[in-house]
Amino acid sequence: MDRRRAPLSDLQRMISKLSRRLDIADLGKVLESCFSRLLDSPCLLEELYKGYGNDCLASPSLADFHDKLAVEITKAVSHSDWEVRDTVVEIAAAVPCFRPMLGPLIPLVKFDPSPYVRAAALRCLVLDSQYHVDDLPQLCESVVLLDADAEPRLVAIRYLQSTLAENITHVFRILPKAIEDSDDEVRRIMVGMCPSLLAIEEYAADTVKELQEWTEDAEIGAAVRVVLGEPAADRPDPVEHILADMMNALRVNINDTIDCY
Repeated sequence: MDRRRAPLSDLQRMISKLSRRLDIADLGKVLESCFSRLLDSPCLLEELYKGYGNDCLASPSLADFHDKLAVEITKAVSHSDWEVRDTVVEIAAAVPCFRPMLGPLIPLVKFDPSPYVRAAALRCLVLDSQYHVDDLPQLCESVVLLDADAEPRLVAIRYLQSTLAENITHVFRILPKAIEDSDDEVRRIMVGMCPSLLAIEEYAADTVKELQEWTEDAEIGAAVRVVLGEPAADRPDPVEHILADMMNALRVNINDTIDCY
């Protein structure tokens, strides 16, 4: 269960019910009354958007509320507590009008100590990818290759997956690293992109060579064999085969003569 969402479920339900009964012009006072909780989780503003529409915070009746919240987000993004930073970046991911309050996002992706903040900041960039077409593919390649934590790497490789045709060169360059990633989902996504690499003569031979290293892998071996056009059925475990041979070699026939010296 999301640690930030569960305690706020009552407020979520309240906002959900209000959206069916209260006009947006009268919503300001209600939001002011629970203002201190709005920065605890993105879920309350997500509920507000769901009930009142994506442009609800542009309403003149909520201008003061919007400005006040924007100031708090601007301050919180540099807070010493990573959970506070993470929450406001998640809020900006959910509510586009607050993304400018975060300041430059690429330094957050590269240097924030928290993997959750780095991942959320990269998600904001992906959501605004039309403004970052020159920087985002290379940034995502670097994240897959260099980030020590799975959360940012997952966001990065999913972006490259979603833009595979345009960024096939970046995908080829991450292949050796991503296919041995410590996160199984990163590995599966990488294997899933390999047919596109095989279809390009420039990348095909090196892709086959890399894939052949992983045909016996416990997690991705079956998927790799499918990509290579081999039978999908699991092969016998080579370790079990070796152990069976050793046990057979150690078996003694009752008629055998055993030299005890």
